[in-house]
Amino acid sequence: MKTKILTLLMLFITFSATAQTLTLAELQNLCKLSNWQTGNDILTRKGWEFYGSDKGDASHYASISFAYDISDWNGDYASGWARLYIDDDGHVARVYYNGPNAAMNTIKNSLTANGYKRINSEIDDGNIITIYANNSFELKFTTFTSDTQFGGTKASSSIILSRK
Repeated sequence: MKTKILTLLMLFITFSATAQTLTLAELQNLCKLSNWQTGNDILTRKGWEFYGSDKGDASHYASISFAYDISDWNGDYASGWARLYIDDDGHVARVYYNGPNAAMNTIKNSLTANGYKRINSEIDDGNIITIYANNSFELKFTTFTSDTQFGGTKASSSIILSRK
């Protein structure tokens, strides 16, 4: 009986931990969507919560922001952030993702196997930016330091994936 309970607990923890992570394939699929509603449905089914939206204008995409495991103590902190950028036709044109370091490293390590090549790197104020591309997408991988919920700092990464 104890083994069954422990197994169920481990399964739940594993499912919860993987719900917030998005793979490179999932990011690419989100970026190819012909309507933002499908992207909204996919992320909310995985446990992501709507965080906000911007209507956009002639020079900016509309966007929908999502948070995963948002802090009850301070709503500016979450274990994951995602944003869909929507073009004038309602298609997802770009996807932003900031997740756990392990998930970000997994994505970075899978780029070559998915046909991505590094096309540029730069050092910016407080950021290291590396741009990769394949035949269909351009991926901007940014490493930076961010504040933690309790006053410290940590190294973090984000991805912006755009359709070509």
